Amino acid sequence: MLHLKVKKGTLPFWFFTAGMLIILTLPTLIKDGMFMDAVLYTSVSHNLSEGIGTFWFPQFSYRNMSGLTSFHEQPPLGFGIQACFFKIFGDGMYTERLYTALTLGIAALLIVLLWCEIYKGDRESRRNSWLPLILFIIIPQCFWNYSNNMLENTMVIFVLLSTLFSFKSLSGDRKNYIYLLLSGLFLFCATLTKGLPGLFPVTFPLIYRLTVKNISWRKTLFSTLILLAVPALMYGALMFYPESKESLSIYVLKRVIGRINTEPVVSNRLAIVGMLLVNLIPSFLLSFILLYFSKFKGHLRKIPGFNLALFFILAGLAGSLPMIATRIQRGFYLLPSFPFFAIGLSMAVCPAVNKYIANLLERKNGYTIGLTLGMITIATALIFTLSQIGKTGRNKDMLHDIYIIGKIVPKYSVISIPNNGDMWNEWDLQCYLMRYFNISIDPRDLHSFYLDNVKQHCPPPAHYKLTEHLLVYNLYTHESDGHAVN
Repeated sequence: MLHLKVKKGTLPFWFFTAGMLIILTLPTLIKDGMFMDAVLYTSVSHNLSEGIGTFWFPQFSYRNMSGLTSFHEQPPLGFGIQACFFKIFGDGMYTERLYTALTLGIAALLIVLLWCEIYKGDRESRRNSWLPLILFIIIPQCFWNYSNNMLENTMVIFVLLSTLFSFKSLSGDRKNYIYLLLSGLFLFCATLTKGLPGLFPVTFPLIYRLTVKNISWRKTLFSTLILLAVPALMYGALMFYPESKESLSIYVLKRVIGRINTEPVVSNRLAIVGMLLVNLIPSFLLSFILLYFSKFKGHLRKIPGFNLALFFILAGLAGSLPMIATRIQRGFYLLPSFPFFAIGLSMAVCPAVNKYIANLLERKNGYTIGLTLGMITIATALIFTLSQIGKTGRNKDMLHDIYIIGKIVPKYSVISIPNNGDMWNEWDLQCYLMRYFNISIDPRDLHSFYLDNVKQHCPPPAHYKLTEHLLVYNLYTHESDGHAVN
């Protein structure tokens, strides 16, 4: 009976967690407009689904990027997966939003499975698998990522799958090589989605040995070698195929190495540490509050499993601090490390939460009140999300113009722009035109249509006449095409 009561007691927390997952992501995700990188990657995936480009040589636009004839800003696996999604669900605006929501759902499920693996011998704590989800989703950069179709969202799935199988192998009494092989396979998938940062779980056997200490150095070394060997062998095999070899060579030599040397994003290598600390403030604050009050009331004398909690915190650091090595640092790169911080902090506060749930069940109407609040949270989140359908979240004026341009300019066309470089660097413009209408812009050659920015007016060459005076842009048509207006 006690087991059923405690199990039942977590339901309000699950409802509240579901409501938080929804309200922090979907209202923004459901609206038109996304961060530039998100639309860029969506466009490449969408093109691939329409047969524009190939898996190893995807295409973004007529001129692509970085002077390359194909798109190699990232490895191709994430684009290939999303291309399949577009083939199944069509090319409507909500396809990438459904995909992004699905990546959040899968990541949440994997966090729960990993939590249950950690507490497989402790049913009371295992039922609090909602707790790491709360500490995960309240991280600002986390819910921002899942409001945009970022590649890190896909990468997190592979990192968590790799970690789940690696943890099963490290924490198990018996040797189970299949778990290590599966972990290595998903490491390969993580790196083929986002490059070298996806390899950080290879450090987990060493971190596990230094913190938990219940495995031998021999097993530590063996596990690490397996985790390294599987991706290495798979990449070695890809080198025997000309297409994959050329594609990966372009990515590594011309993009990764070239960008590290020539395109720094931050001036201070320690900037990523500041980004990490700022993003973890909500989770640390909530954890501290729970720990403080539990200790004050005498509910917590010692944190059980402290070493294992430390393992996950250090795993999170392994996924974030190595970025110090480069000055190409952005907050959304940190997403794959956040689940580990959430799990580690949740393990620290779990005893306090267990006590709170027990107290909730002892209070008159405590469970009913909690359940009601949880249901209200979900209902509010869903209603607010639905109210955002059809609205624009960012680039409102630009998107207004994009849709009008898309009605006039035929699909798969190329539009000329001024060659002064200003409009070429308007990546939001490029990405939206390509994503919604497969229209490219070109600063070099003249085409049937010409576009310039109203504020940075650069008149078109002779024989172009104004077709549309828009909010942000002017669209011109070459006289020979007969679309111009007086």
